[in-house]
Amino acid sequence: MNINFSLFDLNTKFRYSLKQLVEFENTTAVKEQKCKTSMILLTGFIIYSIIATFLTSDNYNHGKVTNISIAMFMFCVILLLKKAHRHTMLTIYCSFGVCIILFFHLIMEVDWTIGMDAYWLFILILPFITNYVAGVVYGSISALSGLLLSLLLFDTRLIGYLQPYGQNMIDWFPIIYIVVMLSAAIMEYELTFYQIEKKISDEKIAYFQAERTKRLREQLSIYESNELTIRKYKHDIRHFNRVLLGFINDGEYDKAKEYLRELDSMLEQVTVVSFCDNKVVNELLTIYSSRCQKHGFKLRAKANVPERFAMEEIELTSLLANALENALESQEKAPVNKRFISVDISYDGRKLRLQTKNYCPEKISFNKDGMPISTKVVQSGIGTAQIRAIANKYSGVANFTLEGDTFVVKAVMTCL
Repeated sequence: MNINFSLFDLNTKFRYSLKQLVEFENTTAVKEQKCKTSMILLTGFIIYSIIATFLTSDNYNHGKVTNISIAMFMFCVILLLKKAHRHTMLTIYCSFGVCIILFFHLIMEVDWTIGMDAYWLFILILPFITNYVAGVVYGSISALSGLLLSLLLFDTRLIGYLQPYGQNMIDWFPIIYIVVMLSAAIMEYELTFYQIEKKISDEKIAYFQAERTKRLREQLSIYESNELTIRKYKHDIRHFNRVLLGFINDGEYDKAKEYLRELDSMLEQVTVVSFCDNKVVNELLTIYSSRCQKHGFKLRAKANVPERFAMEEIELTSLLANALENALESQEKAPVNKRFISVDISYDGRKLRLQTKNYCPEKISFNKDGMPISTKVVQSGIGTAQIRAIANKYSGVANFTLEGDTFVVKAVMTCL
């Protein structure tokens, strides 16, 4: 079995910073879910403490006081949680509060025949609870309460107040606790990592679904407009033919030619709706062809893309839409007589090639990576960056150049 591991893999796995983890933990949806989870856990601990109080021997009042104290403390935390909805900070208060109660319980215990191992086992699982409830950052801070408790009792003179423990327990418990803390933090990071990835993926899918719906509505509008135009010309075609025949019969051939040119110009109002077999490419070219017509020029499009090939529809949409959107935005600033956009997209069974050209009314500068520097007041450049990112993902390249007054985008990707 071959195992490939690199620093890139490690960087990918741990690419979210502490700040990003904290921000994710404080998003509304996560806060609501974690607050509910905290309520359930706190209620469970209260119920356990009450049951343990009744099951505790009548002669063991020290244990009863501890259980009642924990139950009352956690009930107060629930009240604060309902009011503040700050599960992260309350997890820290709760864990340190419980450890303080256990501190007094352990050093005040006088009956050494009663074992305290159950309390230390609870402390040992504390990092898993705090990390799950409060996330990696706040959960690890909360889990420090158990480490401080063990160091305070095992590594200071306070150990004399405890019942006798074996040397292994005294020497190794803090170390084992640190290992448990790290394990809990890594496990929670993994869980949070996949939650963030899923959230990003869900948002991306929702965005592109909304964009797809918007495109379909716009395409439907184009179809309806085409249908009305065709009906109108179908109704008037006999009149056109009669007028044209009249010019020819009268020998007015120049007028006939001019009339045909006008008729041809009118027919261009019908937007082409079929460029290739790929639905995504068809939709985008149809929509941008219509938008170009509204801006007073015709989109020059050439497409040869199959219905299915090895590229996700979301990325194909982003690739072509970003290129066309940037080109169209540039034409809005250009004189009507100089506006043009040409697009050539094709797939040969191995590589997808995209080339767009458009008139560029402004002087464009490029950075050291060959990326165009945005001329907008609010700097953007997201569209071109997205094109290059998609090209890189598919082991390809994307170049941006200015040839005279023509801006050119070229992208080649391997899609197998």
